Amino acid sequence: MSKIKIKNFGPIKNGLNVDNGFIDIKQITIFIGNQATGKSTIVKIFSTLAWLEKTLYQDTLSQKEIVRGFINNFCAYQGLKNYFQPDTYLEYIGDKFSFKYANQKLKIEKLDNEYLVPQIMYVPAERNFLSILEDSKKQKGLPSSLYTFLEEFEKSKREIEGEIELPINNLSFEFQKQNKISYIKGEDYKIRLSEASSGIQSLLPVYLVSKFLADSINQERDSSKKSLSVEENQKLKSKIMEILSNDKLSKELKESALELLSSTFYNACFINIVEELEQNLFPQSQKKLLYSLLTFVNQTKGNRLLLTTHSPYIINYLTLSIKGKMVLEKISHTPKLKDKLEKIIPSDSCIDGANVVVYELSDNGEIRTLESYKNLPSDENFLNLFLEETNDEYSQLLDIEDELT
Repeated sequence: MSKIKIKNFGPIKNGLNVDNGFIDIKQITIFIGNQATGKSTIVKIFSTLAWLEKTLYQDTLSQKEIVRGFINNFCAYQGLKNYFQPDTYLEYIGDKFSFKYANQKLKIEKLDNEYLVPQIMYVPAERNFLSILEDSKKQKGLPSSLYTFLEEFEKSKREIEGEIELPINNLSFEFQKQNKISYIKGEDYKIRLSEASSGIQSLLPVYLVSKFLADSINQERDSSKKSLSVEENQKLKSKIMEILSNDKLSKELKESALELLSSTFYNACFINIVEELEQNLFPQSQKKLLYSLLTFVNQTKGNRLLLTTHSPYIINYLTLSIKGKMVLEKISHTPKLKDKLEKIIPSDSCIDGANVVVYELSDNGEIRTLESYKNLPSDENFLNLFLEETNDEYSQLLDIEDELT
């Protein structure tokens, strides 16, 4: 399992205060904290380095090419180019390669561990915008990560046969391939996706792409798809260089073409990185979407889910998932009790707490690991503390009111 160390990079100053500063990227990894504290910074640099590790493993980019373009090309893709400072320190330890950026130099070392080639998907917070677009090829000037996600969203829609059920409100999604129009269907109505609520427009892209990629990974593993031959690898590398050297292609098209080209490789697992899962969603909808993503994680060995969130509900629902796993292990031979459990939380969404970690980011640029009790996340986290603060302030208002009598 990979880990990453970050210091003096964007809003992050001293970084994590334990474990020699290394952030473990477990099966479920969640980052909470105020705006502009570095949650997205961590997941963006992680996704960049994990993708670079994949390209080195597949021999589609050389170490020299990565070192040469690390800041201006690869980190710039996620908008991180200006986050670098003279004393920035980055260290990523994967399964096949490690990266260390210190003293304004990048060093790469090869490791000798088992490596599952991942499909890496970054789901940006701006995804609502995609629901009103019908054709990505006509869009110009989008952020690179958003453009790539839009391409994956459209690919997912094209793979749908008929309708697909959504995890909330008994809704379904339909994509008419002839005219490229997306529809949301309820029990007695049908509207275009662009006319749907902001919550639906936020949920659909992350749910659809996550489901499509998780299912496709499963299918690839089941079909025992062969690895690329040396000749095929050489051809692929040649295509990448052809794209990079083509001055007629815009920056956005180059990045999109490279991402789509890399997706033709055999992928053994799925790393799903989602910003602000709760965006525009009622708490009950947050729960159902989270449980769906946890189900996708459980589908295949090596799958991982990284989330950034401001929602206390996400942490609380995750706690239910962990407790559900504990209960499930005890009642596995009692069908009647298992049925009761399923009414509370789907058993496919239950997660082993040992595979979960929550990190809290503070306003001063530091990171701490949220404490746990018997693998259950502590209630004493930033998000719950703010809820308690509201209760305290309400009590203070009552005290002021009492002073009038």
